[in-house]
Amino acid sequence: MHIDDGTGQGYKAKVTSDNRLRTHSVLESEVAYESEGNGNAYIWTASKDIDTTDNIIWLRNDSVTSNLHIQCITVSSDASGSWFIYCPTGTTADGDTITGVNLLRSSSNVAEATCRSDATGATPANYIYYGHGVADTDVPVDFHGALILGYLDEVAVDITDEPGLAQATVCGFFREAS
Repeated sequence: MHIDDGTGQGYKAKVTSDNRLRTHSVLESEVAYESEGNGNAYIWTASKDIDTTDNIIWLRNDSVTSNLHIQCITVSSDASGSWFIYCPTGTTADGDTITGVNLLRSSSNVAEATCRSDATGATPANYIYYGHGVADTDVPVDFHGALILGYLDEVAVDITDEPGLAQATVCGFFREAS
């Protein structure tokens, strides 16, 4: 026995002899779904010798139609010390430009975001995470897409002790704002 798809496209599903439809499910993260389905997942990475007054990484959503969902932020440095993630507002950041890398490698979509490393100009406010790391150890902070940046919203990572080298990676995906 076959079940028609109901759209008139001619697709059919086969059922078993006892009239049961066998299915399977795939559990997929939101970032993987947006990457594969829409080419809207990106990663921004900074690796710099920064001063204590500079951000390791600063990121702003420039899309007027889509929210930027932050999946994960990973921080490390070559020195043990404290760092924090915060959400400044109204920043005119300078520093080195970081271009978001599309995780769907065959996509030509470009991230509608501005990102800088070794940035100054962001005023620490709206702290959302304090962390401490051992030298040369990556510390991931998984937001599971729940940290959402609307139009012109920002997120930044700053370190309290000046390391020789600090790194930060932000992974996120765009989804149309409702």
